[in-house]
Amino acid sequence: MLSKEKIEKYKNTLEGMKESLEDEIAHLETPVDMGDFPGEDENTDESEQAFNQRSSASSLRDELDEVESALIKIQKGNYGKCESCGQEIEEEILDISPESKFCRECNKKNINKK
Repeated sequence: MLSKEKIEKYKNTLEGMKESLEDEIAHLETPVDMGDFPGEDENTDESEQAFNQRSSASSLRDELDEVESALIKIQKGNYGKCESCGQEIEEEILDISPESKFCRECNKKNINKK
């Protein structure tokens, strides 16, 4: 079972991740400005860049959802438990990825299913 100190450490890490992701998403969702009189090439470039930014922001929103889910688990008191088997998630995994949902064994099973 995770100590209160460890949980607090993971909470601080997750909050930092959340803030960073929110900032990055906000930056990516800022419209691209290529100037007042864009030509045909500039319109194409602007459209392509806007598409790439939306795509990146979408991926980051998924990551943000994972981080927010982990923070909710901390509030509810069930952080660090595998969503598949209910066992404790190894600290080595949480140290690398504090938003992890699965223990090592269940993570392997999920990867092998794909």
